[in-house]
Amino acid sequence: MLNKYSSILASLTILALSGCSDSDSRASASRGPDIGGTIAIESRTRIDLDTADDILAGTAVSEVVSLPDGAVAAGYLSSSGGSYSTGTADDFAYYRDEQDQYAASLSAGDSIVVQLFGAPDRFLPGISPPRLRVEVELSDGRTEQQTVNGFGSVILNAVASGADPEPHNITLYAESGAPFRYVIALVNDGNVSAANFRYSEPAFRPGEAVVVMEEPGAGRASPASVFASGVAARSLGKGVWHVRQPSASSGVTTAAAATSGAQATLDWIRDLRTRPGVRHAEPNYLYYAQQTPPPEAGEDLYTRQWNLPLIQLPLAWQLAPRMGEGVGVAVMDTGLFTATPGTAENWHSDLNANVRLVPGEFMDFVSGELDYDQNSDAGPDQNPADPGDGTPRSSNFHGTHVAGIIAATDNDDGIIGVAPSVDLYPIRVLGRNGEGSLADLLDAINWASGQPGIDVINLSLGGLGDSTELKKALDGARAEGKLVVAAAGNQGSGEPTYPAAYPNVVGVGAVDRSGRRASYSNTGVSVDAVAPGGDYSSAGGSDLIVSTWGLDDGGDFREAWAGLQGTSMAAPHVSALYALMKSGAEDAGREFGPEAFFTYLVDGQLTATPPNRSEYGYGLIDAVKAVSAAREGNVPGVILAAQPTVLQFTRALTQQTVKLVRYSEDGLPVTLTDDDVSATQSWVQAALTPGSGGDSLTVTADPSGLADGQTRRAEVQVVYDD
Repeated sequence: MLNKYSSILASLTILALSGCSDSDSRASASRGPDIGGTIAIESRTRIDLDTADDILAGTAVSEVVSLPDGAVAAGYLSSSGGSYSTGTADDFAYYRDEQDQYAASLSAGDSIVVQLFGAPDRFLPGISPPRLRVEVELSDGRTEQQTVNGFGSVILNAVASGADPEPHNITLYAESGAPFRYVIALVNDGNVSAANFRYSEPAFRPGEAVVVMEEPGAGRASPASVFASGVAARSLGKGVWHVRQPSASSGVTTAAAATSGAQATLDWIRDLRTRPGVRHAEPNYLYYAQQTPPPEAGEDLYTRQWNLPLIQLPLAWQLAPRMGEGVGVAVMDTGLFTATPGTAENWHSDLNANVRLVPGEFMDFVSGELDYDQNSDAGPDQNPADPGDGTPRSSNFHGTHVAGIIAATDNDDGIIGVAPSVDLYPIRVLGRNGEGSLADLLDAINWASGQPGIDVINLSLGGLGDSTELKKALDGARAEGKLVVAAAGNQGSGEPTYPAAYPNVVGVGAVDRSGRRASYSNTGVSVDAVAPGGDYSSAGGSDLIVSTWGLDDGGDFREAWAGLQGTSMAAPHVSALYALMKSGAEDAGREFGPEAFFTYLVDGQLTATPPNRSEYGYGLIDAVKAVSAAREGNVPGVILAAQPTVLQFTRALTQQTVKLVRYSEDGLPVTLTDDDVSATQSWVQAALTPGSGGDSLTVTADPSGLADGQTRRAEVQVVYDD
């Protein structure tokens, strides 16, 4: 293993010297200005001008609308006219509008994404779903077309065969079926994961609800009087109850599913809300582990942990030499690998020294059909072991992977975590298939909020249900001095994902090893910061986060290490960073808590400057910058850090400048010469920038001999004495 504590480890990783042309070089006058954005689906507020309202008014137009590069537009189409009832006093009239036409300049690799949206099925009984045909044509007659049936999506590739943009005509035909709205997006370089405009409705357990009772007192109804005979009710604490109907199914459904079971559950919950003594009732939403397994995931070691130098480790360990010692991190997930899952011991060797259990307390909160551990009775118990399921590529051991990113020990074997001396509290809330219920999650959060040893709660899980009670529980954890960190989700969508989107939660998106947003990572309000999450689609499949894992083939439990990608992998970097900051602040004689963390985050003191807020939040975490802020500049010795930590080169961009930032308590100098700067590959040249006084480096990359699609990587090292 490398020496991780040497004061000479100031490193700059150079990634993605690509044989492809610079993306900026694809712009031309023919493509128009570089603008885009979401245009609301309302009359006269978007690009499609022939709306239903205009048709009714007799002002509809039929023209080819030009779309700029990266545009997102919306429109309306229908193969027929008619009306339907919305269940209110007013009927909704819709009108025939069979065709829309657009024009855009596209290059090879660009895509056109069209998504359809319609009225609920109950409003249009007997009318078949729409059939849309999308046709793309070049002036020379080359065409591509696809058809989508129902309210789905269609993706078409640009017809152009070269890097230079060519004019494309795009025609949308409503061939049959119900009326619909649509969104059309132009996506550069095939990054279609960023063009998802559909709200994915949250999953919940049928026949179950989470109910909040009024405070007990004179004249207040008791739970026994509110819930009908035969209804099973479990207290989750603080007046919150998990309620099950006697005939509840063990299956899973979504609110969008047109099944009697789903509708019956929602009707039952509406009835519960009207009963005396009930303050609130909502579905028992399901949450899922937020990892995205790559096609292959295998063992790896510390030398493959590119995620550490990307966020300025191991440099930051010099600012927080206790490396999180005494700070408690609760990982609410699938539990933790152990060679003997029937016992709460024999944990993974990379984690064992840091595992903390609370004697006599439940730390496995999974209940009902989701629980399948080796205890005789399904339900909460004191053993947070991951029971496995014998499936080599399942969501099991997801919690072990998350825990390793945070807390893998420096034991000269395997990997090392971001905060390798923290107190690790494994809490099992996800069971079968990596799923967990809202009721169990609330139970766990309420318990952890009252534990003095826990300082931060990591939630590498998500669902899209905006739960009143979940928000209340998380606000309560914050009030008890706990920082809550959650994965932003892997749908490539800007739709809010919970719990990451709640104000008192740090939502974390993912970047790849070059610091770019991972193709799957969500955007928007769910993202407060980004951290390494990996992206298998880049860097030839090697861009994964390597961490602790487990194997359970044939019932034989063996520890392992594996590479995964996902915002589940990004979130624990932030949880561990908080532990480093807290221990570093305590070393400097300061108190540090969630309020200070959020203040520093918003002020830009924890992150690199982001390219944009939507995709990156306040930016990629910088551990040196963050721990220095937590210590208020009280830095032992001298730390020399590079900003940025990653450079990306292309044929058109072969030289860049890197700032060298000195962190020291007393302004101690660092004297550098060109002999102190070296590169690990001959195609990279690095030297002190003339006239900078040693405060910056100029790095030059030579792309000669690099074929299209190839990638080279190298590292620049600066050796110094403190």
